[in-house]
Amino acid sequence: MTLADIIVIAICLALGYKFASSMMSKSASPADEGNRPEPPNLFLRQPPWHEVLGVSADATHDQIVGAYRARMSEYHPDKVANLGPDIRALAEQKAKEINAAYAEAMAEYSGSRGA
Repeated sequence: MTLADIIVIAICLALGYKFASSMMSKSASPADEGNRPEPPNLFLRQPPWHEVLGVSADATHDQIVGAYRARMSEYHPDKVANLGPDIRALAEQKAKEINAAYAEAMAEYSGSRGA
């Protein structure tokens, strides 16, 4: 092997390493996590709050709070953080739906008690 062969091999190895590392950094960039598009909303309309929480429409305050806590313990995004980005996004969507239903239930419950 001549000195020219060794230099050519070293240059090719350096260029190959540079190319491979740049390709790897583009495909697994943590900065792109924030730019990921939202998953499509599978719910065209949100069901009534009592269906989301799994209680009757005339549930008591304690029943509403208990149902909310039970549903959030199932779908809290931190519980599924290690299961992949798609499952986490679905859990976040479901958690938003549960939170909105709970807020609606509390507003309705407060309004009915004040009347």
